[in-house]
Amino acid sequence: MNKLSLSAALLAGSMLSTPVLAATIEGNVGATTDYIWRGNTQAGGDVSFSGGVDIDFGNGFAAGVWTGSLGGDTDEGEADYELDLYASYGFALNGVDLEVGYISYQYPGVADSAADFADIYVSAGVGPFSVSYFMLESAEDDDFEDTDATYVSVDAEFGLSDGWTLGLHYGEEDFDGGESDEDTAISLSKEAVTFTISGNEGDDTRAIVSWGTSF
Repeated sequence: MNKLSLSAALLAGSMLSTPVLAATIEGNVGATTDYIWRGNTQAGGDVSFSGGVDIDFGNGFAAGVWTGSLGGDTDEGEADYELDLYASYGFALNGVDLEVGYISYQYPGVADSAADFADIYVSAGVGPFSVSYFMLESAEDDDFEDTDATYVSVDAEFGLSDGWTLGLHYGEEDFDGGESDEDTAISLSKEAVTFTISGNEGDDTRAIVSWGTSF
């Protein structure tokens, strides 16, 4: 894994109080047999390719951009890729790793960008366990704009022998009006490859193979 380091000059009195900070830029690329998000396929069961760039400012602040394809069977007027912009701040408090952040999900190609929306989130982690809470911050769709939507995920990651890693996931999404949706996943990873079994209420259980690397 190669990283490109540089110095980022920042003015005093801005969001970052230190005048000059060491920042790290890292790129990533990946491919998966199906792009699953919160238990639901985003690519219609097709192969999805992705790539992104992350910047770590070295003081807890980070930002990035990520894009992923949404399959080959999208209809005219529908987005054929997703573009995410995000920023976060992470810190430790009494042995707990905490992070707060903002994610903008954009779908170029959709008329009037009606599908675009954004979440704010907070997560806490101790050892192999983490809990995250996402809340809908804004939505371009007028019917969705005033909807209260939240997503809670509970995750765990354990190192196994011979370089394998076991991941466990449970998530629950709730909407205004009492609607809810649960999803679960179990994964095995080694180096750049991950095998995942993902299940969702009202959806088929899916087996996914993913590959990803950073540079």
